[in-house]
Amino acid sequence: MENLIDYSVAAQTGTILEHVVYICLSLLGATFAYRRKSLTFSAALGAFFLGTALYLAGGPLFFILLMVFFLSSTFLSHFKASIKDPVEARIHAKSGPRDIVQVGANGGAALIMAVPFAISQNPAYLVAVAASFAACNADTWASEIGILSRKAPVSLITFKPVSPGLSGGVSPLGLMASLGGSVVVALTYGLYQLAAGNSGELLWMQIGIITLGGVLGSILDSLMGAAIQAKYISHETGELTEKPDHNNKPNQLYSGITFVNNDFVNFASSLLAAILVLVFVELQ
Repeated sequence: MENLIDYSVAAQTGTILEHVVYICLSLLGATFAYRRKSLTFSAALGAFFLGTALYLAGGPLFFILLMVFFLSSTFLSHFKASIKDPVEARIHAKSGPRDIVQVGANGGAALIMAVPFAISQNPAYLVAVAASFAACNADTWASEIGILSRKAPVSLITFKPVSPGLSGGVSPLGLMASLGGSVVVALTYGLYQLAAGNSGELLWMQIGIITLGGVLGSILDSLMGAAIQAKYISHETGELTEKPDHNNKPNQLYSGITFVNNDFVNFASSLLAAILVLVFVELQ
């Protein structure tokens, strides 16, 4: 059997014009998100630098993977927003446009994997970067679509019903959405490799590994969300929330660790998924 890392697309040096084009595309994407009120100004600036850094580290492939995640998550965040926004505002510590910390939480793992690729040109990191984006996309799709489930989600730790939108809860609809989000990133990777002239059994194996890595990242996100993410009892409603305070009054800690919030869990789960995929590929 062919080695899982035989297929590679090394970082593209490109021409100066190509660099300018991709940097401009990164700027346009960040500006679009800011004007759509999907990102704050600082988050848009961070997204621009993230897109540029990923392109310079890994060429068009990394940039395209970022755009697939960004565009699909942006679209889904606005999908049936009138239903989701009240729930998210009540439960989530952050609602509305994403801030720069959230950008780092969703793209940081990919950048961590992209830097050693740029240095070593080890193609195993290509699969790891794709897996990190698959994990982020899987989790985002699960959150944005799963919250609309008519069936109450259950905790992955206790298997008891939890409030829709609360971290750590899963539903059949959310799990299916998670798989869909992961598949989209994996197929994007596969189509790029096909365009580069790579095909065959090995490429399908890589697509499968990226898909599984993405779903694993989403499950890890839910497990950490249920086990260690901080949850509080709202002093206003008495319900569970992820907000540490309300109207400048602290809420009582119910479970979890205070510094473990949704951003921490998103970053940790995508990084763990990328590392596990990297180790698996390297051992083949």
